[in-house]
Amino acid sequence: MNGEDAKLVYVIGHRNPDADSICSAIGYSHFKNVTDKRFLFTPARAGAINEETRFVLERFGVPVPNEIESMTATVSDLRMKRPITIHERESVQALALMMRREGVRSVPVVNDSGRLSGIVGLKDIARHYMDSVGFTDISQTPINLDILLKTVDGHVISNANKVTHLAGRIIVATMQKATIINKARPGDIVIIGDQHDIQLEVVRSGCSALIVVDGIPIGNDVLAAAGEKGTLVISSPHPAFATVQLMTMSESVSSIMTANPSAVSLYTPISELRNRILESEYRSAAVVDSDNRLIGFITRTDLLGPVRKKVILVDHNEISQAVDGVEEAEILEIIDHHRVGDISTVAPIYVYNDPIGSTCTVVAGVMFLYQIDIPGEIAGVLLSGVLSDTLLLTLSTTTERDRLAAARLAGIAGVSLEEYGRELLHASINTKGKSAAELISADFKEFLINGHKLGVSQTMVLDCEEIDSREKELLDELERLRVANNYYMTVLLVMNPLVATYERVFVRGEAWVVEKAFNVKVTDGTCILPRVLSRKKDFIPAIGQALTMSGSA
Repeated sequence: MNGEDAKLVYVIGHRNPDADSICSAIGYSHFKNVTDKRFLFTPARAGAINEETRFVLERFGVPVPNEIESMTATVSDLRMKRPITIHERESVQALALMMRREGVRSVPVVNDSGRLSGIVGLKDIARHYMDSVGFTDISQTPINLDILLKTVDGHVISNANKVTHLAGRIIVATMQKATIINKARPGDIVIIGDQHDIQLEVVRSGCSALIVVDGIPIGNDVLAAAGEKGTLVISSPHPAFATVQLMTMSESVSSIMTANPSAVSLYTPISELRNRILESEYRSAAVVDSDNRLIGFITRTDLLGPVRKKVILVDHNEISQAVDGVEEAEILEIIDHHRVGDISTVAPIYVYNDPIGSTCTVVAGVMFLYQIDIPGEIAGVLLSGVLSDTLLLTLSTTTERDRLAAARLAGIAGVSLEEYGRELLHASINTKGKSAAELISADFKEFLINGHKLGVSQTMVLDCEEIDSREKELLDELERLRVANNYYMTVLLVMNPLVATYERVFVRGEAWVVEKAFNVKVTDGTCILPRVLSRKKDFIPAIGQALTMSGSA
């Protein structure tokens, strides 16, 4: 992840987002990107969008915000640099020099396609060096000729058979001539100094390679014999001991690495990453994509500071309504118009909670205050949020500020307030073919009141008879939700905007609370309230007061 990604701030509404939640997130992201250049603000959503919201976004050509399932910090939230890597064919010496130069203790190993092959560290180099004491045979671990030449700074004098790898026993010619001749066998690799006569003898005896040290010139007769026998002849500028040492460091990284190490993805939670690193003998973890291509490398020092997603909450301020993992995120601001909930923060933050009809009105008001340019499409989505949350400016929560904001936004968006309101109303009401679960979940919110957990849904219909005919189905779904989630009560508020004089209520659980709050009688799980209710301003406060007055806890 680059530095710019690490500055990302999500602007997100509540679960089961409605138009006001999505539209205010889009509008406030635009405002923050204009006025605050420290971060990149992006709108997000905590669930699927409903048909009304989809209509709004398509109507004004605005992309659907990405869905965020959790605010739990993941590897993607780390400020990762481009990883330092080593190819599996590179020499151990190249690895050691690179690690010393870069000041690192472990390095991921990659293949030709950039996929993770293994991991290697200082301990592997040390172990290899210790194991190379008595370095006498590379029959099982051939050394690549190019790597060898690069490591010992040598060059080829003769290679008639075009050898690419060295393999065999290694003999350092420090003994008397007779001893060396008796010891050498065909296929051996002989490291030798200026003993010209021995050079010629071992070549004639069939050694596979002759490495002449100290940059000593090689006689023509030796080279002629090497050409006839197909012996590889190499000149090394180093003394014999140093040449042997460098040969041990010419083995490939793949011979000392830990192959197929466990790796993490960008979506691995930070808590799991910490455990992986603590359990790793390398105290690090490679980050790969779905094709095992290396994209990052994380060590303990990368996790010294806190790692948290940054978020601005709009249209809610309660844990029960927030996206999963919000407690682990760094909340920068809250922009809302509901009751004060239970979200707390470690540091002071900016909170704008205004009891008006829509969060989009709050956002529009801030934009008007700062006198920033509002693009037509942004004005359109903000207008939609206002009209949706106030039911075309008719609900009891509607204020004069909502009306003024709607009129001004309609002018910027280039739409007629009345005509567009009718468009939005028809787009938002579509119950045909929907199951009871779909109708209830479309605008369902959870509330915690006096220690009791309540689930309250709200929907609009144009055909009251259809809802009447589905009464049992709707009550059964409310009961299923109540039992599954241990709710004290589940409620569905049903309203017909064309006959906005009463509201139908379906309830399961402790129905007496509704009876006490609104002085009505609940019969067979349903009742009629004599007026249209705002869930946040009318229904929930009345329920809370009833629970408090009854002493229920």
